[in-house]
Amino acid sequence: MMLTDRDGPLDRVLTRIERGLVLLSGLAIGIIMMVVVADVSMRYLFRQPLTWSYDLIGSYLMVGAFFLALSDTMKQHGHIAIDMFLYKLPHRFMHASQGLGYLLAAVILLVIALQAGDRLASAWKGGDLISATVPWPTWPSYLMVVTGAGVITLRCLVRSLQHLLSCLSGRQLADLPPPHETGPHDEEQSL
Repeated sequence: MMLTDRDGPLDRVLTRIERGLVLLSGLAIGIIMMVVVADVSMRYLFRQPLTWSYDLIGSYLMVGAFFLALSDTMKQHGHIAIDMFLYKLPHRFMHASQGLGYLLAAVILLVIALQAGDRLASAWKGGDLISATVPWPTWPSYLMVVTGAGVITLRCLVRSLQHLLSCLSGRQLADLPPPHETGPHDEEQSL
């Protein structure tokens, strides 16, 4: 079994990391809901809103909810994609174009991760704080961006390599989205 196979060791390790990150993303969404409920309750029942809630949600929780789920969403084929003609393309062309697309995406995501890494280092070194009621540090936000962008960069590189090897070998080594249903659904046929 090759290192880049769909069930190879690299893919399994990356999948475990993605599952952990998507769990943290879900936790961030749950905390957002609890903070919003607490803030609304405090605001309308006791006229004492949580002055720090928007800063916590905007600076940390939304960033974590978004960036930590990126790679797992891509693995599950949950991102928007125009793939309605994917299965109609010749095998080698389909894999070559998919491999090139994932490689280009990896380059862009790597730039995002590196830029966020520079900001993370600067914020850490400078002790940067958000200017709000509670002066929380800014580096955790950058850490989540670096982590999310870094992991999806690795996923794109793995997918690119899988598609390029599929193109060269003629075998199906890459994970593809399930084909779309093009016929009418059962409910539509009975009308």
